[in-house]
Amino acid sequence: MLTVGLFNPSSPSSTPIQIDLIENWFRKMGLQVVLAQHLLNTNRFLAGTDEERTRDIHDFFNDPNIDLLIALKGGYGSGRLLDLLDFDLVQKKAKPLIGFSDTTALQLGLFAKTGLVSYTGLSPRKDITDLGVNKLIEQSFKMCLAHNSFSCSVQPMGKPKNIQGVLMGGTLSLINELIGTPYQPDFSGKILFIEDVMEEPYKIDLMLTHLRLAGIFNQVNAVVFGDFYKCFSSDKNDGTIQEVLNDLHSRLPFVPMYQGLNYGHGDSRILLPIGLKGTIDQNNILFFHY
Repeated sequence: MLTVGLFNPSSPSSTPIQIDLIENWFRKMGLQVVLAQHLLNTNRFLAGTDEERTRDIHDFFNDPNIDLLIALKGGYGSGRLLDLLDFDLVQKKAKPLIGFSDTTALQLGLFAKTGLVSYTGLSPRKDITDLGVNKLIEQSFKMCLAHNSFSCSVQPMGKPKNIQGVLMGGTLSLINELIGTPYQPDFSGKILFIEDVMEEPYKIDLMLTHLRLAGIFNQVNAVVFGDFYKCFSSDKNDGTIQEVLNDLHSRLPFVPMYQGLNYGHGDSRILLPIGLKGTIDQNNILFFHY
């Protein structure tokens, strides 16, 4: 039986956490759960000090009884840990890490420094409720644990192509956070997937422009857009997210772009690997292995 180390690299919870509910769901998945020492700590807008949250990560990588690490929730703060982490330890004791949203910064930084494969799309604090867990999240999580292949459909924004590349991505604002830092991953030859939540269209445009000016889109093999959940404009004259994506595509017609990936901050999403190969075929199906 695999053992999960549940930790929190980001924000504390603003409401009581039903830890028993979360633990019971993982047991239902055939997993044992160990809680990080500082899991429920609070320090301003963070789940404990940077040192405490870093120590929890180091402890789990050092513990031979822990098989994989899962971040409890997102929010803000995982990027603050990157210059405190022992990357030699992570590389030596490599274990899968699962998270979502703010955990993007931690996951991409770990990949940049160690090549650690991780998985994005599960946020236990958000996803495990009294009503159960969304079927797609649960199904893809099971496939992840079993190291099976998975596929999903996407919609081309231009002519369909056969594309291969290592999957890389997550929440757009966190990807932007790493650009120009030592923790920016190499995007060359990657299939870059992107989503975000509660950002106005002009802010999404700002972040995509940053990636464009930084040359990221010139490096990737393809860009796949997920859900921009509740990314509406407060001023109707500002337009929509779709117009932002269409504008980017018109500027970069040589970059294969897709949309409609079921990955985002809504209730249903697929878990995606960071650092493993994927393929988009001419039928617009994204295939990948966990």
